[in-house]
Amino acid sequence: MQWTEVDGYPMPLLLAGHPGLELCNTWGGWNSPPSPHRDWLRDYDRLAVWTGHTGLLPTPDTARLREQAAADPATATRVLDDVRTLRTALHDVLLDPTDDAAFAHVAHQARRAAAAAVLTRDGGTARWILPGDTGLELPLLACARAAADLLTDPARDTVRACPGDECGWLFLDARGRRRWCSMAVCGNRAKVRAYAHRRGPTG
Repeated sequence: MQWTEVDGYPMPLLLAGHPGLELCNTWGGWNSPPSPHRDWLRDYDRLAVWTGHTGLLPTPDTARLREQAAADPATATRVLDDVRTLRTALHDVLLDPTDDAAFAHVAHQARRAAAAAVLTRDGGTARWILPGDTGLELPLLACARAAADLLTDPARDTVRACPGDECGWLFLDARGRRRWCSMAVCGNRAKVRAYAHRRGPTG
């Protein structure tokens, strides 16, 4: 997997093509046994930084959220757990559209996000936004909006999972030719293994 440093934290590179998929890709190793080191969202502070990294929330909001989380760690931990649960549900329903329980969970959070949104004007254009004073749940609601947007987009039919070892990251494959989340990482690793297999044992 590839990463970049953002505000002192390693953050996964944005390779998926949609913020909802980037949420799923904050877990590294969907096709491997669970382990805490696979989670890029290890605490609320990282969650806030990640929402800025993806563009889900503006920087002033993420800075305020980090301060609020430090003052209310119990609520921050609960919200982080809710984001992780949403992440799993979205991942599951993307790979199995018949997973009713996963869909119901995403739909529930999406309804909450829709209820929190307000209609505002930016110049002559009206748009729905999540107010910056929503509180510590703002990242959860922003992720839920992204999830709903993805599930209602025809592009969801092009979602693929990377077959790389300890990966499983999701991405859009509009042209039907993409196999890896990143050719530079998972693709090259597979090439190296295939080459070693063709050569056979040496010694």
